[in-house]
Amino acid sequence: MEVLMSDSPLIDMSEITKLVSEMNVDRASPVPLSVQKASLLARRLLSRASELQTPQERRQQHELERMMNSGSDKSTLIQMTDQAFRSERAARSAEQLTHILDVQGVPRFFSTFDRAMLKGFQSFGAYLPGVSIPLVKDKMRAETANVVLPAEPELLQGHLAERRQHGVRMNVNYLGEALLGEQDAQRRLESYLAALQLPEIEVISVKVSTIYSQISSIAHHRAVQILSDRMELLYRAAARARFTRSDGIEVPKFVYLDMEEYRDLSITVDTFIETLDRPGLEHVGAGIALQAYVPDSAAVQKRITEWGRKRVAAGGAPVTIRIVKGANMEMERVEASVEGWPQAPFMEKVDTDACYKLMIEYGLRPENADAVKIGVASHNLFDLSYALVLTVERQVSAHVQFEMLEGMANHQRRALSELAPNILLYAPATRREDFVNAIGYLIRRLDENTGDDNFLRHTFKLEIGSEEWESLERDFIECFDRIERLNLVPRRTQDRRSPPQEGGSLTRAEFVNEPDTDFALPQNIEWAQGILARWRGRHGENAPRIPLYVAGQEVLGERDVRECLDPSRPGL
Repeated sequence: MEVLMSDSPLIDMSEITKLVSEMNVDRASPVPLSVQKASLLARRLLSRASELQTPQERRQQHELERMMNSGSDKSTLIQMTDQAFRSERAARSAEQLTHILDVQGVPRFFSTFDRAMLKGFQSFGAYLPGVSIPLVKDKMRAETANVVLPAEPELLQGHLAERRQHGVRMNVNYLGEALLGEQDAQRRLESYLAALQLPEIEVISVKVSTIYSQISSIAHHRAVQILSDRMELLYRAAARARFTRSDGIEVPKFVYLDMEEYRDLSITVDTFIETLDRPGLEHVGAGIALQAYVPDSAAVQKRITEWGRKRVAAGGAPVTIRIVKGANMEMERVEASVEGWPQAPFMEKVDTDACYKLMIEYGLRPENADAVKIGVASHNLFDLSYALVLTVERQVSAHVQFEMLEGMANHQRRALSELAPNILLYAPATRREDFVNAIGYLIRRLDENTGDDNFLRHTFKLEIGSEEWESLERDFIECFDRIERLNLVPRRTQDRRSPPQEGGSLTRAEFVNEPDTDFALPQNIEWAQGILARWRGRHGENAPRIPLYVAGQEVLGERDVRECLDPSRPGL
């Protein structure tokens, strides 16, 4: 069999092309034709997904629907998930779970059998924790196994091989807690290198915070230098390795740089560009995720696209941008509240949706897609349909892939795959002994996907023509009007270079604490570097000659001097 060397799968778009071209649209309507077609296509996808849904998926859907109708049940499930795996002592876990069930009751959305099991645990689990807790943990792992894959090689490889047989591509993300030091970072880096050697793995996702433990925004250039050294190892390993897809096409393996917190945005982007600019990496394909809920992302997309076009024009390989809406909103809100900063993401969901569509449209322009491929990451059928329509109209199917979450609305993914065969599933994975690492991911997904403004929240009982469907469709169409009024200026604008405001008399009610310095912003890094530059000459023999300031005046001249120890300069 001939082995083809390509990183673009051969995609048959004839059916979707025919479908889009034959759609009956209202040319007199103020709604753009591509938006009208997207609404019609979304209806088809939902109808087909309902036909493909299995009985087991319907049962899970009904359970989730019952849970979302009870805020207390959702809270109980989150607490159970959080508490069951935290302690290594079975007795401690049993005590916590029993307390939760005593206070909040057994969640009503569970099946009759599961409710009976939990009631039995509530009564007797504490007496035999060494038996009961492992059973509870095994049950919870089994219930979440379709969302968080087991990372043990034999289990993970089996799942990936099965997916490959069905033509489903996978992007593996190894979940892990925050690094505890550089030894931990080195182990994580080695685990990524080992994963790229597994024949069943095609794509992995990496966060910069998992390969370097000392990331500091104020040491931006130093962090980028070290991260680039480590990402170069991963990119070169991926380029050397090969993966054979289900259609027989052999491709180099692929590394995505995931986006996490806003404070790591500029470091992640600079690492991505500076690493791939290194000699020998010109022909290496790689990807980066951008979050549409951060207004800065639109400008970052343009920066990467302009760089990518120059790279391809010089004979280099295209790169990929995965466009997501963002999944760390609560983390961003907490940080902003603690530090006294504005929230980095948009304040309103409609702005996030508008920015997402803006970035999709820009990315799917032929002149851009040739250099920067687009990963359309969403479960919103309207957004997926909009991207599909643009893909067909602009004939850029070779440069687009659709990305969804493993274990989320699988029937909709199967419906989409009939029209857009190039689908990549984002698959978190963790080992049994490290399952505690999955807790944050599971809770975030549960919280995100059950929010009132999230599309997945409504898919459990969504029907064409229903009030919910009409509302979602109306929001989708009206969102395009929002694009024209979208404010893409970064929400965090603090600038320590600006002169301080003159103080005045303030009442206690008027007094507000000064926010912490936001070193994620380049202007504040420049401010800090300016301070260092002014003090560079004051070292060595000059270090002790620090003038006094009395009543705002610098005091020089002769004064008594005595020997002392400078803790920052031991031995001098």
